[in-house]
Order: sequence, then C-alpha cells, then structure tokens
Amino acid sequence: MSFLEKIRKKTWLIFLFIGVFLVFFVLDPNILLKFFSENSNVIGKVNGDNIFLKEYFENIQFLKRFRESESDSSLKNDVWKLLIHEKVLTQQAEKLGIQSTKKDFWKAIEKQSIYSQIPEFQNENGKMDLDKFRLYLKNLEKLSNKTPQFEEEKNIWSYEKNNIIKRIVAKKYVEMLMYGLNTSFIEAELNYRNKNYFSIIDYVLIPYSEIEKRYRPIKNYEIYDYIKKNKFVYKTENLRNLSFVILRSHPSLNDEKNMDDKISKLFKKFKSSDHHSMIVSNQSERPFDSNFYLKKNLPPIFQNFVEKKNKIGSMFGPVKENNIYIMAKLTGKKMVYNSVLSSHILISHEKAIRSSNHRTKKEAENLAKKIYNIVKKSPSQFDSLVMKKSDDFINAKKNKGSLGWMKYEEQNDVKKFDIFSSENKKGIIIFTETKFGYHIIRIEKQKELQPVYQFSIIIKTLIPSKKTEDILHKNVVQFVKKNKNSNLNTFINNARKKRYETIFLKTVKNHQWNIHGLNTELDKEIINWSYQKNRKKGDLKIFYTSNRDYIIVFLSEIQKKGYPIEEIKNNLIPLLMNRKIFIDFSKMINNSNSLENIAIHFSKKINKYCQINFYDSMIGEYKEPKVVGYAFSSKLYKTSKPILGKKGVFFVRSLKRFNTSRKPSYFSSEIEFLNSDLRRNVLEKLGDVLIGKSRIKDYRKNI
Repeated sequence: MSFLEKIRKKTWLIFLFIGVFLVFFVLDPNILLKFFSENSNVIGKVNGDNIFLKEYFENIQFLKRFRESESDSSLKNDVWKLLIHEKVLTQQAEKLGIQSTKKDFWKAIEKQSIYSQIPEFQNENGKMDLDKFRLYLKNLEKLSNKTPQFEEEKNIWSYEKNNIIKRIVAKKYVEMLMYGLNTSFIEAELNYRNKNYFSIIDYVLIPYSEIEKRYRPIKNYEIYDYIKKNKFVYKTENLRNLSFVILRSHPSLNDEKNMDDKISKLFKKFKSSDHHSMIVSNQSERPFDSNFYLKKNLPPIFQNFVEKKNKIGSMFGPVKENNIYIMAKLTGKKMVYNSVLSSHILISHEKAIRSSNHRTKKEAENLAKKIYNIVKKSPSQFDSLVMKKSDDFINAKKNKGSLGWMKYEEQNDVKKFDIFSSENKKGIIIFTETKFGYHIIRIEKQKELQPVYQFSIIIKTLIPSKKTEDILHKNVVQFVKKNKNSNLNTFINNARKKRYETIFLKTVKNHQWNIHGLNTELDKEIINWSYQKNRKKGDLKIFYTSNRDYIIVFLSEIQKKGYPIEEIKNNLIPLLMNRKIFIDFSKMINNSNSLENIAIHFSKKINKYCQINFYDSMIGEYKEPKVVGYAFSSKLYKTSKPILGKKGVFFVRSLKRFNTSRKPSYFSSEIEFLNSDLRRNVLEKLGDVLIGKSRIKDYRKNI
C-alpha cells in the first residue's frame, strides 16, 4: 500500500457519515486558457515579486487531497495567506543573504517532511531512513508515467521538494531573528515563584452597581478637558464600517420538482439495469467504487439496510438531504476471512518499489514462475526456498517469510488475488504480482468468516437552474437600484422586509484578510474596494461568489485618522467616574482607618482569611490583578486605601504571605513554556508588521 493510500484510506465513507457532498476542486476551461496565456499567469504581487497562478492552484490542489471536507473558498483563502507570508519572510531572508544548502534540504526531509511520518521509510528505531527514501524516489521516477497513482505520488513529491526549500530559508530567518530572544533564568525563576506565592487577606468589596447610583452623570466639559490634556492617547486609525445584504443562490421549488422527476426515472433505470458501474460513472458525482466492505465499516445507514435487505439487487433510497440525493444498490455480497496468516517468497526486479535488485522484470517473472511450479508440485520445499530465494530479506530471515496476520478491513497490496476469499483453503499456494515484485504466497491460517458487501452509489446535487439564477440576478439589480441613495437603516430594513440575510456594521482595517461573520473568498477584495480613494460613505457594490451568492456591500462609515469624540466619550465616562469615586472614598474613610469601621460605614461584611495567588490574581470568582498586586505590596495588618478593581471598590488588609515552592536546580520547563509564548507573540506581530508594510496586489478577481 502506498503512503498516499494510507492517508486517504476509507475517505469515501466520509460523505455518507456527515451527509454533505465533498466538492472537488476542478479548473474551469476559461481558467486553463488564462493559465497558459503569456500575460495572465500572475495572480498577485508582493513587493514586486510575482505569485504565479500555477503555484496558487498547485497549493490548492495539494491541500484538497488532505482537507477534502473543507470548502474551496476556505482553501483558497488559506493558500493565499500562506503564499503572502511565505513571500514576505523569504524576501527578508534574501536581503540578509540567507540560503538553503543541499545538507539543509535532506535534513529537512528527514525531520520535517510528510515522508518522515511514513512507516515504510523508517528504520527499526522509528527514524527516517534516507537510503530507503532515495530508492523510493528512484523507482517513482521510473514508474510515474505508468499509472495515475504513481503520477500523483510524483506530483506530491514535486510540491514538497519545491516548498521545503522555501520553508528552510524562512526558518533560518526566523531562527536568526529569534537568536537571543529567550527567557532568562531570572524571569523563569520569578514566574515560578509567582505561581507558588500566596497571601492571606481580609477584604471588603463595594460593587460598582451600588456605588454609581450615588453620583451624578459626567458632564461634557469634564470629558473635553480630559481629552485636551491627553489628546495624544486618543488618535484613531484608518477604519471602514461595512454592512452587507446577502442573496443566497438556492434551487427553486420548480428546480426541485424537475430534479425529483429525473431522480425517479434514474432510480427505475438503475434498479432494472445490470450495468451498475457504467450508470454510476455517467450519473453520479462520485466515482464507482468496486470494493467490498465489512458491515462494521459501512456507514450506519447501510449497516441498518443490510440487516433488513441483504439480497443482491436490493435498492436503497433515493433519499435527499441538504439538496443532495443519494441512491444505492447492493451489487455484491460474498464471504471472506477477516484475518489471514500467510507467508511469501518475493522475487523483486529493478522496476519494483524499494528494490535494490538489478534483474529485469522479465527475468524476475521467469524465476518466480519456476519457483511457483516447484512448490506447487512439492509444497514441502516452500520453507527452504524462502530462505534461499526470497528478496524480502527481513521477513525471510526473521519470520521465515511470514507476512503476519492481515485483516480484510486494512486491505493489502495483493490486489490480483483475493487472499481473504472463503474459497481459499489452508495451505493453498498462489502466484501474483504487486508493485514490490512477484509473490508466491502460501495461506497458513484463516479465521473470522464474515460477509462483505459492495454498493453502487449514485450521488447528485440539486443546483439552481439558469432560470432561477436569472431571477436572483434580477432581484439583486432591482434591490440595488431601489436602495442606491438610501441611508444605512433604510438599506438594512428594506433587506429584512424581503427576508434577505443581513450583516450589520463590521469594522475592517486595510491590512486584514477576513471579515468576521462573512468569511468568503472575496473578503479581501471587498476590503480593498472600501479603501479606494474615490469611495464615499453610502457607496454600494455587488460581489458575486464562487457559490453563486450575491453580496451587496454598503459602505456605512469612513473613519480616517483623527479623534472620534463620541467614541472617546463612551470610553472616558467610566474612567472619570472611577477617579471621582476614588477621591470621594478616600475622603470618606480618612478618619476610619480600620477595615471594621469601613465595613460598618458601607454596611458590608468582611470577607476573612481569603487565600490569593500572585500568578492567577483571583479574588473569589473575579480576576483582580490590580487589587492582588496591592495586597502583595502593602504592609501587613494595615488597611488599604480604596482600590478600584474590575468588579468594584476593594479595601484590603494583608495578614500573611508565604511561598510553597521548592527551589529546583534548573527551571527548564518554565523557561520552555515562557520561550514558546514569547516567540509566538513576536512572530504574530512580525507577520502583521511585514504584511502591513508590504505592497500587495491581488489579481484573483480576474480569473
């Protein structure tokens, strides 16, 4: 079994388990024409460096192999972000003269590549064996044009080979950047100490909900005076507020009726026909699957089905879920042994996978047939010929050619002979060929005789007809025409009257990629449109998604750099109120220096003997770092001044402080934890800064 098959094992079942059709990425013919034209193969630019259409599509197709359940728009966005980050990091690395060497390349293959996780390329210690992998590459080059499977494996290798070089350069740049950016021993020791540092306190809490009733509202002149004194703090950045009306593309009732008629006719044809694979290939959106499956490995709906109807020709469906139609026919049933113990003699050749043998394929076939004829006549010679002739050196020497117990559900590489068939008898010797060479196989033991089933499955998706799409387009045009000069409230209210989907007031920045709540492949294009120089408040724009939905964007607000007084006022009112509370409370308790007197004054009880920790800063159910900090820094047994926490005003009296830590010899785990957190934060900020300062052009809307 190839590593590709291991990764993709049983993926056909996913659809029936989750009831959602997995849409495969297919290139539109128009896109292909653009792809091969001389002037249209660039999909974007980063600081003048091209991002090519080819690498964009190759990355999408590569990710699609391993993330089939995700939408195309999600994959496209992820690939675009990946290519942008890759470009900016690589550009920075090139400026510093950072390069990748051949030694770096093979080290990265050994430690970081997808191949390092494949058992066939590992040694006995679980580490990657590069000799085995180089032999695989050599054979892959020879066989890639023979079958689609090897061609696909070659494409994956090409992708990994090209991209790992970029990853090496980027990694070196990051490592150089992070050199010296480490948590010190003192910081780790302090962090460890804080986790184990506790205090016992008494405190009184007066919640803000009780306090604010006593005070008059903050006046405008107080707010303006404060802004004037601190105006450098309140300068705003360049932002846009966007609102959206979304008209989804859904099939009409007439579309559904027509589809129901087609499905009904197809069901009758499918039921009466014996050409199952041909009908599935022509009619279904999923290819015909000729495999047989154990009952436990079938989707639950088919498990229930075979319990009631297990006669060949029995029909399932049609059923409909989320515009997906499914029908199936039980086209095969047979008995197999779920577990088979077998031994083999392997005769490899120069074209076989993981082979170091130089004999030709024809020579290997002749030798294998000669050995097969010998053991057919004289089965007792099988064991001795394993030791003398088998090219499976590991199993020949250690296990006398044994392949161990193989389970039907795990499948195997002996595809030309059904090794699990109930018709096979113990001791039978057969001849077959795989990608590893020629095999003479002996069945040693069999157990767990069970039925297996083959289903021919037709899956079809109901999509809107051209007539329905035309009506949707007409509704969009009419809505935009009617609301072209409307204000935001009218725009949204008119949409809601028609029961269109709406998203209200989303704030976006020029350098961000996604719009929270929208999340389409057009998010960045919409943001770019809103920041165009000629844009003004109230502008409308129609966008058309790959899912055939229409998004009508309303530019609700343009916020340029400045001082948004109203927003500042809303933030300042709590701050100014807190200052007033602090001054007044300080005057009130000036003569009441004990916690008991304060509790009596405010009619509150004292919370006694509470244990607090400097690291988590919790007092009761609330995180109060400011209050905890004061409690650890104040004198013991002395009542604090009013402390304005998050929940309310605190008065604290510290009674005791103690440390539960035992001094370790080295804070390795603490340093590792803090280093990881530090580097993650720095890298996130670095990426944002580099992208924010880069000149990025996105031409994806042109394809």
